Amino acid sequence: MFLSQLPPDVIQPVLEALPMPVFFKDRAGIYRGCNQAFTTLLGLCPADVVGKSVFDLSPPDLAQVYFEADEALMSAGQDQRYESQVQTPSGQRLDVIFYKSVLRDTEGQVSGLVGTILDITERKRMEQQLAEMATRDPLTGLMNRRAILSHLERLHADRRSQRQPLCLLMCDVDHFKSINDRHGHAVGDEVLTQVAQVLRQHLRDGDQVGRIGGEEFLVVLQSTEPEQLAQVGERLRQVVASHPLMSLDTTFSVTLSIGAARSLRADEDWASVVSRADQALYVAKRTGRDRVAMADSEPQRPLLHKDWHKQL
Repeated sequence: MFLSQLPPDVIQPVLEALPMPVFFKDRAGIYRGCNQAFTTLLGLCPADVVGKSVFDLSPPDLAQVYFEADEALMSAGQDQRYESQVQTPSGQRLDVIFYKSVLRDTEGQVSGLVGTILDITERKRMEQQLAEMATRDPLTGLMNRRAILSHLERLHADRRSQRQPLCLLMCDVDHFKSINDRHGHAVGDEVLTQVAQVLRQHLRDGDQVGRIGGEEFLVVLQSTEPEQLAQVGERLRQVVASHPLMSLDTTFSVTLSIGAARSLRADEDWASVVSRADQALYVAKRTGRDRVAMADSEPQRPLLHKDWHKQL
């Protein structure tokens, strides 16, 4: 027997006792009943629901998802669970899970379906926050070491397949220890945060920057001609040097030393490129700081104390 054929004084109190939205439809996909939680979710009254289809009640893109899922369910004659969204009267879209089961008539034929909706919007938000925490540096908000190296590895594979060079910049805040020693770690943290903001604001679309430890940042360039690599590094160096940093009652003007490197062969490992950028950074610091140094023209063995592969 189909649910709509049951006496209202039997089925409706049961539906209303359930705190989550419940609905049922006939084989043609027409709503034949629901509870108050369902109509409240959609901002409708029962009269607006019964006798209508998903295309009458929901935005076209969501209605198509519901329709195809319903058809698949009733064709298979089983249960169904899937994640989707519903749109509230305010236009907000909530993340939800649909649970549906087929209904059968007295002869065992599929005559419709019954479903319920679980709101998982808050869970999704928390999952997104946790994902962000796993990939973001908690101080600066930039990509953390693991995330930027993972991005670098993926980009290197893409660059290799297209036979294009991989270009990157290793940046280090000059005299950062003296800032911490003189003004305290709270001021030092604020300096790092503001330097990170300046770098992020002045990168091009597709470029990525991450904090890889202490006062060191790695900039991975999406698409840069090798001859322009030093120019990009110099532009970032100048931007940071000319940008006043405010912390409490103190104004700072910090500088960066930058090591620039690019892959020299199609088969060169990305860790070797990072290592050469790291070596170039130390050259920049040894020769006066506040400058950009290009890596050697020939790849060298990665530095033993920088086992970049093991950072992933």
